[in-house]
Amino acid sequence: MITPVNTNNKSKKNVFSSFQNTAHTKNVYSTLYYKRNHRVEEPDWKNKALVAGGSIIATLLPMVYFAKKQFGKQALKNPINLFKIDYHLKEVLALSTASIAGGAVTGIAVDKKANKKRKVQEGVFQFMNATVPTLLVGGALKLLEDNTKYKNSKPVKVAAIVTSLVAGMPLAAFLSNMINDPKDKEPDRKLTLKDSIINMDDALGALVVAKVPIVEHLHLDKFMPAIFAWCGYRAGQSN
Repeated sequence: MITPVNTNNKSKKNVFSSFQNTAHTKNVYSTLYYKRNHRVEEPDWKNKALVAGGSIIATLLPMVYFAKKQFGKQALKNPINLFKIDYHLKEVLALSTASIAGGAVTGIAVDKKANKKRKVQEGVFQFMNATVPTLLVGGALKLLEDNTKYKNSKPVKVAAIVTSLVAGMPLAAFLSNMINDPKDKEPDRKLTLKDSIINMDDALGALVVAKVPIVEHLHLDKFMPAIFAWCGYRAGQSN
């Protein structure tokens, strides 16, 4: 007599052996967690700790440099000075670049699986998402400063900031696709409204550069190093 095949066990095996082709994976792809972290497999604690350390160290280096530059050689005698840095365009760009590069490079170094390419791609996306809107906002405000008619117009300034942010995130995604896949061999990474919302913290640097009153009132610039370090960590953990 032929023994019936246990299809339930087979289906369970298929779920894990061909994980990226299952309906479950599509559900994972659609969740905020996946879109936010771009992971389908959790790294082990050692990997997480090393990537976090690399991202944090890379974030601290430019902070130490700018603290010394702004407060003198004695700045580090009081660690609080690291959180009193006055951020402008170049400081924000340097901080975001160092943080994301630190996390991505550390992730590539410690990852023993075939996820290195994904980390590079996520690093490029995080970098573009953090810098392109910031550059657009900085450029728009610079143009307004040189325009005597609209220089002190708050509505025009607000419109310039909002327009730069709205245009900057899709432009960042477009440039990321161009860099990561210049021959267009893979589907482009689309920037949906959900993506924009959950990655909005990446654009904090643009708001800091713009000296938005609510950002200054709530001292959100103090959180910017942690946010950029988190961006680097996400790039280093992407798979």
